[in-house]
Amino acid sequence: MEKQSQTKGIIRSLGLVFGDIGTSPIYTVTVVFLLLKPTHDNVIGVLSLIVWTLLTLVTVQYAWLAMSLSRRGEGGTIVLKEILTSLLPSRRNTGAVMIISIVGVSLLIGDGVITPAISILSAVEGSLLIPGLGGLSKTTLVIIAAIIAIILFVFQSKGTEKVAGAFGPIMALWFASLAFIGIVFIFETPEVLKALNPYWGLEFLSENGISGFIALGEIILCATGG
Repeated sequence: MEKQSQTKGIIRSLGLVFGDIGTSPIYTVTVVFLLLKPTHDNVIGVLSLIVWTLLTLVTVQYAWLAMSLSRRGEGGTIVLKEILTSLLPSRRNTGAVMIISIVGVSLLIGDGVITPAISILSAVEGSLLIPGLGGLSKTTLVIIAAIIAIILFVFQSKGTEKVAGAFGPIMALWFASLAFIGIVFIFETPEVLKALNPYWGLEFLSENGISGFIALGEIILCATGG
């Protein structure tokens, strides 16, 4: 029974916590190559930046640093502010921490507004690849995305547990599909594994100059799900 409960908890977490991080890198790649040419070096460089952005922001900053700074198991920007405030003797430094925490909460709220809209719209745009639906107008896509967002928020108001329970199995299937397709294409084009080397990300930034750093701003969006 305990193992079944843990399994259900993992599946629900896929629907509630990890859903966005499974889609963010995909629309990030789409947006970046609207700004840049999809050359061989650019593709490898962008993929390298995405990999290391996820590793740095999600694994190091959040999973290791932020999770280690908690109070009775509770974390977040406000809790981090309280912890830092209690450690600082100067009121001037306390004011700086307050400003940083306000900025952090503002960014979190902004991310909460922007990310669902981008994720849903990106998913709806995928319908253009379905035979017979390629002629859908941008207005139609926006209306469909808005309807889906309204329906999701209506159901979410009844409790996130129900949303997580409904989307958990779907996300489990989605991640399994990503893993399968990823493995297939890695065997087909093993050169893509060069993206694990941070050198290619740095080379991408140095070669593309201002355009590369603008693209980096878009690439950071891939960590919004984290």
